[in-house]
Amino acid sequence: MKKKSTIITVIVMLLVGAAIVAAYFIVSARKNKENYEGGNRTEVDILLEKDLDKSYPLTSREVVKFYSRILKCYYNKKLTQEQLEDLLDQMRKLFDEEFLAENPRDSHLMELQEEISDFAARKCQITSYQVEQNGNIVTWTDEGKEYARVIASYTEKEDRHYLKVYEEFILRKDSGGKWKILGWYLTDADAMK
Repeated sequence: MKKKSTIITVIVMLLVGAAIVAAYFIVSARKNKENYEGGNRTEVDILLEKDLDKSYPLTSREVVKFYSRILKCYYNKKLTQEQLEDLLDQMRKLFDEEFLAENPRDSHLMELQEEISDFAARKCQITSYQVEQNGNIVTWTDEGKEYARVIASYTEKEDRHYLKVYEEFILRKDSGGKWKILGWYLTDADAMK
């Protein structure tokens, strides 16, 4: 009889323990859902919270995706001056030293503010973006340095008209093995094929 009551006690304790663990996960999931859906954390917050020194994107594609997320916020969100400058600082961490040397922060900020004003005046938004798949990314080595070419497309909405813009990004690995954006230029739909 003692053996049977011991087994029942163990089973009851396991069930109570499982219920406590399940309750913890349910409450945690509910809190996370409230934070994301309740508007507590915006895309701007998420981008600014990312510590690029500790968690830098691993591939050239991921670098361009992170850049594109910031770009979308520039043109679609009402940003405070502080948010705009903080997002610019995040974006500049994705750029190659050579690019940064040719584009000082102050002039970069002025050009960005002009572009954002132009977008707003035209009632233009970036509705979506797409970065080509890893299998289509071209990589090469030149003078001992690794390069990558990544194509991204951006769908822009101006009034009721949609336009697709294609950009070709050139990235170079830095001495720490991180892909950095060296520059980009407009291209066409054929580049993404």
